[in-house]
Amino acid sequence: MATTTVTPTATAWVLVSAAGSGTLENQTNQIVLYRTDAALPAPSMTVGHQLDRGQRDAWSFDPPQNLYARMALSGSGVLVVTEG
Repeated sequence: MATTTVTPTATAWVLVSAAGSGTLENQTNQIVLYRTDAALPAPSMTVGHQLDRGQRDAWSFDPPQNLYARMALSGSGVLVVTEG
């Protein structure tokens, strides 16, 4: 399992993972939105699942899908992503 960090912003979506499964842990000081999509969502798109501060969630997709994230409001911190 590979673990990385991703720094989200409130202004744009960032690719978190293209792996088929893993976990996502919010270590930011804001709520993080996350979603799957075939391509990078437009910055104006603000629809996604909410991951509260300090929360962790797991995903599993077959076939694998792109997972994107962004902060709901401006803030700081990282998302810890563990794939596999």
